[in-house]
Order: sequence, then structure tokens, then C-alpha cells
Amino acid sequence: MHFPRSLLALSVAALLAMPLPATASPAAPAPLSLGEQFIVRAYAGQLEALAVSNVIKAKTLGIAVNNSTICVALAGSLAGGFVASNKDDGLAAAKAGEKPVRRLDIVAYNQPSDATNAVASFKDKDAIALLFGGQVSEADNYASVRNTLVELAKVDYSGAIFLHLTVAAKKWVEKAATEDKAVAAYLAKKNNVYALAVNVELKKGLVNQLSFKDGKQNVAKAAFETALNDGFLDLFKRRLIAPVI
Repeated sequence: MHFPRSLLALSVAALLAMPLPATASPAAPAPLSLGEQFIVRAYAGQLEALAVSNVIKAKTLGIAVNNSTICVALAGSLAGGFVASNKDDGLAAAKAGEKPVRRLDIVAYNQPSDATNAVASFKDKDAIALLFGGQVSEADNYASVRNTLVELAKVDYSGAIFLHLTVAAKKWVEKAATEDKAVAAYLAKKNNVYALAVNVELKKGLVNQLSFKDGKQNVAKAAFETALNDGFLDLFKRRLIAPVI
């Protein structure tokens, strides 16, 4: 499935549009504006919603996210895609006179200790997405991921766990497993941990199924892939030079 080709046109400063003098070196790509950061997360959230709905096939979802604007934008995109994918099931239940099911819960962490309340809210959901990155410090993001995994291990949560690209790339889950034997044992028996990835060279978005044997994060297989358009890839490449994760 291809992402839509429409994308907000990127404005280029007049100075950069002018020919450079022969002695000038090419200007470095401009870091993403905050709005462009949101666009990148809109695309990422769309891909994550496809994974949760079509690969994991979850009908109920819990989203754990920090309170940074960038990650909240990502959570909104994922939530919107998930709700749209499950709209027909909700309508069918309503027509049958069934009691409405709370299909979506979101907990925005103000501090890592919020993981306790989050897991209490999510423990009966088919899938839980961990969306941490953005403008929050790496230390706080990691603590939030670790605390969430500790709580999931306590209740032996059997549903799928979906990791945002940053969470997987930083290997925060692996780090948590190395520091906590209960988390390591919990993850070792799970075969339903998934993560978003982007392959810039192949121009593809991927959802990888992960394994955590001996606490080490490994890709078991690519569970889903989709072509990415050049507009998104251009933004994603510029994102890599920006300090925001």
C-alpha cells in the first residue's frame, strides 16, 4: 500500500534558491520546522495504524506516550488511523444493541511513574503502543519505557506490544531487559513484539517482528512493508540531522 502522494509543499528561503558563488560550499539541509516534524509523525502514525489494524489485527488499543508535542502528534495520527480502521466493527455492535466497547485508551506520561496507571488502563487491550521520543530527554524516555515493561511483566500482559521507531532504534527495551531479570524473562517468551522501521535506501517503511532471546533485540522477520514516497523520505532524511528524536 502506497502512502498518498500529496504532501505540504516545502518552502525554500529565497537565499537558498539563488545560485551559489563558485567558491561557496553547498548549504546544509535545514532542520525540520516543528510543523514538518508533525508531518513526519503523521506519516509514521499512518503506517503504525496499518500495522496495529492489519498485521496485529488488534480491535482494542492502548497508547502510552510522553507529553511532548511531537509524540502527541504521532499518537493522534496512530489513534485516528486505528479508529478509522475499526469504525465498521463499532457501528455493527451498536446496530446489534451490544454495549459499546472502549476500543482506545491513551495515557500521556507527565513522568515515568505514570506507567503504573497506564498499564492498569491497558492490561485488557489487544495491543499496546509505546510512543516515546520527541522533545523529552533520553533518560526520561527510557525510564518510561522501562517502567512500562516492568508493569507489563507484573500482569503478564499477553497482548501485542508495538514499538515506535525511536524506541526500537535506541534499544530501550533491550536495555530494560538487561537491567531487570523479570522483564527479560517476560520478553523472552513473547512472539508478538513489533517495531516500526524505515529503510531509506529501499524507500520502504517496515514493521518488524522482534524477538528478545537472552534479552537481546533481534528482528525475527519483516511482518509488513510498504513503499514510501519521495516527499516523506525527503522530510525523514532532514529529520535525521535535527536534534529532536
